[in-house]
Amino acid sequence: MKRLPMSALLAVFLLASASLPATAAPRAETAAGCSADDFDGDGHDDVVVGDPLADAAGVRGAGAVHVVSADGGKGIVLTPPDPQEGEAFGWAVRATHYDGDACLDVVVGAPYEDGGGRADAGAVYVFHGGHTPPEVTRISPPHPERNAHFGWSLAAAPAGARPAVLAVGAPYEDADGTTDAGALYIYCADARGEPGTPKRVTQDAEGVVGNSEEGDMFGWSLVFGRLGGRADSVDLVIGTPYENDDGVGKQGGSAGKPDTGAVEVIYDIAEQGNTYTSVNWGIPESVRDVPEHPGDRYGYALAYAEFRGKPYLAASAPLADAGGAADSGLVEIFQPDSAGKVRPVRTIRLGAEGLDGPAEAGAGLGWSLAMVGSDKDLCLAIGSPLDSRSGAEAGVIREVFLSGDHGERRLQLQEPRPHDHFGWSVAAYGATAPYGPGTGLVAGVPDDTAAPGGAVALLREGRQTALLVPGRDGVPAVPQGSSADFGAAVSG
Repeated sequence: MKRLPMSALLAVFLLASASLPATAAPRAETAAGCSADDFDGDGHDDVVVGDPLADAAGVRGAGAVHVVSADGGKGIVLTPPDPQEGEAFGWAVRATHYDGDACLDVVVGAPYEDGGGRADAGAVYVFHGGHTPPEVTRISPPHPERNAHFGWSLAAAPAGARPAVLAVGAPYEDADGTTDAGALYIYCADARGEPGTPKRVTQDAEGVVGNSEEGDMFGWSLVFGRLGGRADSVDLVIGTPYENDDGVGKQGGSAGKPDTGAVEVIYDIAEQGNTYTSVNWGIPESVRDVPEHPGDRYGYALAYAEFRGKPYLAASAPLADAGGAADSGLVEIFQPDSAGKVRPVRTIRLGAEGLDGPAEAGAGLGWSLAMVGSDKDLCLAIGSPLDSRSGAEAGVIREVFLSGDHGERRLQLQEPRPHDHFGWSVAAYGATAPYGPGTGLVAGVPDDTAAPGGAVALLREGRQTALLVPGRDGVPAVPQGSSADFGAAVSG
């Protein structure tokens, strides 16, 4: 299961150690009170870190998830209720409010878990915050399929009167009779966090732009937003980075330019029946001054936030040949126009739109994305873990202003080392509104050579940067196991 190929003194927050395996249990002791970003009711905001290759509960590669405080409280480790070898629990993580209480909940994807007699069918777990031990809800695909990898990607957001809508990607599902075409599932939670019967969406659904074709991997990346649909609903953005640019209609095999990718918005996805309204872009329809090439991977990562009443959507193509450099990467920004129609408005690449240059081959700009800001500015944090300016694939994060000044802030480890892959994952935390940008950033360094099990950095304006490593300075280690890829996925 091999993965695809500021500068301040790093101080470590002291976290009181606690280790808590996940068990399916009835609601037990309930925390007296939770803040909006508090999972365990200790009064501290939390961030969530996936460790999907960890050995946990004595099982090799079962995976684990760490819930750690962003401001100095205790930490908790969640492990699968019934660990399986190589299930990759923690491949995807999402912090959200899934049920009707005030505490933060944690959604975990385990896309390599066996289920229904099918190897690597995948599963998703919801850990309900504010309870000791946490109650766990397991969500299985309605019809488990071998190697579908249900739980590969996750998105969650409030929608009108519902506590949350959850989207689960299964990009390797053989949808519509087509190998690895991909599918996604929509769950509308009730006040107790029961997921109910899901809605399955594929590219062959009525009103969805595109067709289910071999190897598209529809549902690879997901994010919810409000981009022109009903005020009481949510729109879902889907990244399909392995879609070929092969013309109109359903094509077979590897027709056209392979793996150029696409980005799609499906409006009011929780409210629609079996017919949808959507819009779709490839690089030729949205990106300026960068020709399309095979393998661009448009839609690999997505981010969304609202700032001063305006929505901002970002979508990346980390292997685009921008600025004449192979695989240097780019990010496209979308916003609604005066008529409310979403349009591409800005192409960010090395050497243009506020980023220093020249373009660097293999930098992978846009491998990960997150929206951060304050009451004055909105920034897009762009992970570039393959950037080699400070050492071979040491990695860097660039914060680009989306409002006001079009400048850049570069974030990197104080002592970058080759193959750290700083910025492999990024997520915002500390948002003051459901779709607002975060006030802090959590960044994964899963291959940190100084911390063999991986690390994450917490960065927040006006505070010391913290480097968190499992088993050190109070950060809890994985029970009956060890970390292997801590920071591969993050959420706040």
